[in-house]
Amino acid sequence: MLLYNWKRIFKTCNANPLEIIRVFKMLVTEETPFNKYDPLYKYAGIDFSGGSFLVNPDVLLYQLYKYSYRDVCIYLSAASLRSYGEYKASGKLTLDELHLTFDPFKHLNNTRLLYKSESAIHFLYEEVPTENN
Repeated sequence: MLLYNWKRIFKTCNANPLEIIRVFKMLVTEETPFNKYDPLYKYAGIDFSGGSFLVNPDVLLYQLYKYSYRDVCIYLSAASLRSYGEYKASGKLTLDELHLTFDPFKHLNNTRLLYKSESAIHFLYEEVPTENN
């Protein structure tokens, strides 16, 4: 499980999808920079922990090659709108449409990452068991 602060990541990376994915990979793999010339060096001292969560971030990272960085950033931003307290209490991994501040399907090039059923948004790599991937 990964707990992250989407607003801090977004602001620190200046909304650059490449840099956001770099920080996401650093958080998931717990990677540290090799030296001060490593692109991760400028992010190493920043605390990106927060109330947003991903249950299976490693599966998303493993499947990253299938999607554009922009689509993965939209996935991360939509996932950041979910309630961690509600997940801990009931195990709910979906997001109610009422909580969306934007329409992710209008911005996604590849709509396989998110799908809608009734009034909830489902996240592709959150609801699958990791042993099937």
